[in-house]
Amino acid sequence: MAKRLSQLAIIAAILLGLGPLFALLLQNGVQGLPFDSSIVHVVIFTLEQALLSTLLSVVPGIFLARALARQEFPGRGILLTLFALPMAVPAIVAVLGVTTLFGNSGLFPHLVSPYGLAGVLIAHVFFNLPLATRLFFQALQNAPQEGYKLGAQLGFGEAATLRHIDWPALKAVLPQTAAIIFLLCAASFVIVLTLGGATATTLEVAIYQSLRMDFDPGRALSLSLIQVALCAVLISLAQAGLKQDRSFTTLRLATRRYQPLSLATVGSDFILIGLGCLIVLPPLAVVMIEGASYLHFSALTFQALLTSLALGLASALIAMLLACPLAQAGDNTSGMIALAGLIFPPAVLATGWFLLMRGFGDSFMLIAAFIVALNALMALPFAVAALRAGFSRISPQLILLQRQLGLSGFNAFRIMIFPLLRRQAAQAFLMAMVLSLGDLTAITLLGNGGIITLPTLLHAEMGHYHGNDAAGTALLLVLLCAALTFAAQRLGDAHAAD
Repeated sequence: MAKRLSQLAIIAAILLGLGPLFALLLQNGVQGLPFDSSIVHVVIFTLEQALLSTLLSVVPGIFLARALARQEFPGRGILLTLFALPMAVPAIVAVLGVTTLFGNSGLFPHLVSPYGLAGVLIAHVFFNLPLATRLFFQALQNAPQEGYKLGAQLGFGEAATLRHIDWPALKAVLPQTAAIIFLLCAASFVIVLTLGGATATTLEVAIYQSLRMDFDPGRALSLSLIQVALCAVLISLAQAGLKQDRSFTTLRLATRRYQPLSLATVGSDFILIGLGCLIVLPPLAVVMIEGASYLHFSALTFQALLTSLALGLASALIAMLLACPLAQAGDNTSGMIALAGLIFPPAVLATGWFLLMRGFGDSFMLIAAFIVALNALMALPFAVAALRAGFSRISPQLILLQRQLGLSGFNAFRIMIFPLLRRQAAQAFLMAMVLSLGDLTAITLLGNGGIITLPTLLHAEMGHYHGNDAAGTALLLVLLCAALTFAAQRLGDAHAAD
């Protein structure tokens, strides 16, 4: 019963977003939809920047993961923990870090432009290189260690070790990792909106411009249909990679490597590790260092903090209510429905909801409800992945014992199931809350209706060139999201150690 209610709620939310779009489609007909060279340019740029971002994240990630797996040194665990930080950083904070480093008044103003395609790629690599590195590192750590021992006995060199031991482990996760990163970059909104400029526009940004600036629903519908088709293809490729939340699994740092390494290999590995640190850590460091000097708690900041926490809690609770029965079911239908928030990206659903809200004006409660719903749908795949890890621990013998004791419903969940799900439930809840706290997409697409959150406050401060205030707000947002992310990661590590 709970599974059906969850499925119906998600389907209803999707239909509520798609309904106005289909009505517009029936009204105008396919022939009435605009499809010109500008739309073709948007599609080409969306695919181009996603492909480049994926290559710049995945290829270096393979070599960086191999370097980290081969070299054991003091602080490696801390470094891998720091590589989890970008997952906790909201996109608007990354934008501030990139512009602070490479903007006209930044630390390196003439090194590279932070705007246009270059700026988008820098921000995407900041987010996705650590993700790819951690996934590949975990794959190498999970590789059978007997292979390295046998390779050492047979006198394998670098090329033979890569070919016969490392590559089979990496190849198992490479397609899913690349597909997930490509999907995230193709659906990027905040980064492209703030750094892209007029010539660098993705499908989601073009949908936003069609609705909020030009008010051209027909063009927004055309772009939405293309976006849904693109995401449906990509998610079919990435689905296997989303079945398990690999980014929060434990990192086995005690694995022994039997492979003998030359001095040149050791030197090149540490050069790679140093370059990886230079890519990932400076945007975070500059935000935290500057923010420490300008951290402030004005009335507006406190209001934004409370609003962010309220929306985050509501989104996380709804995501958990929907995710729990879907994760317990574990069938293909439930899995696909859990991915609905990615198959139908925020810009598409927000387009329909925006058209639906026109008759109600700027209703504060209605906008807040849609923002919560959209954030819950975006967090749903990750919450389901975390909960499935907990449900996998529930053995058939335990289910049989539950039936023999006559336990059912809430009592069965409270006494027998929840004790095994505590850590995964807390992990999923924290992950869902982090995604909502840093979200700027939903509130930008749907309109704020007077709602002020930490991301919207930061965006406004950046737009008005209040750099000091923006630095303080960014630090507060980073600290909040990082604390929740590390708590979720520790819960995942504790579960894996059980």
